[in-house]
Amino acid sequence: MMAQYFALKAQAADCLLFYRMGDFFELFFDDAKAAAQILDIALTSRGDGVPMCGVPAHSAEGYLARLIKAGCRVAIAEQTETPEQARQRGGSKALVARDIVRFVTAGTLTEEALLEPRRANVLAAVCEVRGTVGIAACDISTGRMELEECAADRLGAALARLGASETVAPDDWAQAPLDAIARPHRDFASDKGEARLKAVHAVSTLDGFGAFTRPMMAAAGGLIAYLEHVGRGSLPLLLPPVARAGDAHLAMDEATRASLEILVSSQGSRRGSLVEAVDRCVTGAGARQLADDLSAPLTDAPAIEARLALVEWLHDDALLRGDLRG
Repeated sequence: MMAQYFALKAQAADCLLFYRMGDFFELFFDDAKAAAQILDIALTSRGDGVPMCGVPAHSAEGYLARLIKAGCRVAIAEQTETPEQARQRGGSKALVARDIVRFVTAGTLTEEALLEPRRANVLAAVCEVRGTVGIAACDISTGRMELEECAADRLGAALARLGASETVAPDDWAQAPLDAIARPHRDFASDKGEARLKAVHAVSTLDGFGAFTRPMMAAAGGLIAYLEHVGRGSLPLLLPPVARAGDAHLAMDEATRASLEILVSSQGSRRGSLVEAVDRCVTGAGARQLADDLSAPLTDAPAIEARLALVEWLHDDALLRGDLRG
């Protein structure tokens, strides 16, 4: 069994490995020590002294949420055959086959129990192409994907605006964000990014979606490659990409945002922030849109006037406003 475990752990790399054994997910060695401390569960050991701990499979989501919130990534290794099938394959002592079916990471969550309904869960990919940084961002719970580019010195402000739960970058980029997950640089080739976007949306050209630069497509390629990796070859629903002009919104670095307490208060929570004070949205989607608008103030005067005109129209029509709110 441990030979199988080590083979799966090699695939999991720096992720905690949830190894399915019957009705439990078991963790071993350093994974067990880390998980036991975070989850406040008992750390035991096998007969040979190997540290281990486990969580019930039927309630694994709650434990996963706590591990993700603590900054961990988790690989889920499930049984891919029944004990009866294993015996038919290799006799009475055959080990049940297992494989990693998915990786659970902060930016790729889809389970409603693990998501905050009033906050977008953004995954971002960043890379540099000839001095310009490409950014691809998506919320896989909705499928929305946005592509943009910026100067290298404005990357911090762009990432602060996005508030990404997880960021990936090429493993050979010295200026990558410190908390970015390193991925093979070959995933960030712009021609591969263009090909991946065409394949995902089953089109022969991207012209119908907008004008995308090489840095944008390179970042998109890295994003899709990472999603394929964590999904073990399967992709979530992705909507057609939208090009976002980097200069269409006010650039604010992370320190400025923290001082203004736009989305998070000085206590580190939504409570006491600007968005908490003004959010009267009925739906989670509306709350996420409001947070996005607040965190990215417009700089284009016609766009500002159009938004204010829409607000005025709804403000002046109380009956329509009441119907919209249900």
